[in-house]
Amino acid sequence: MATHDELIAAFDAAIEGRDPDAFVSVLAPGAIVWHNSDRKEVDARENMASVAILGQLVDSLKSERVRYAAIDGGFLLQFVVHGTVKSNGNAFEMQNCLLVTTTDDGLISRVDEYVDPTVGAQFA
Repeated sequence: MATHDELIAAFDAAIEGRDPDAFVSVLAPGAIVWHNSDRKEVDARENMASVAILGQLVDSLKSERVRYAAIDGGFLLQFVVHGTVKSNGNAFEMQNCLLVTTTDDGLISRVDEYVDPTVGAQFA
């Protein structure tokens, strides 16, 4: 059974581009991600394509944990992703908050993702 720290480490490895498959390896079958930006649920494995796109747009991605709290059935994770926008050399910052639901065997079954909707303006 994976601990919350192990799940977060897998997520960090995927975000930072060190191990793109790390997050997929801790997903339960049928896991979903809901985004506040479009209020849609998507297959969590398919959602990783957007993480790969971020790596194509931003250099030196680094995830910084701001807050973590264990809750019934999972955990809450607030974090900031930093890097450098490839197209303009500007600093990149993306504020995120995840409400993560886990299964009894420690896999991620659902992620409710809250992202700052102004992130796209950093690429202009």
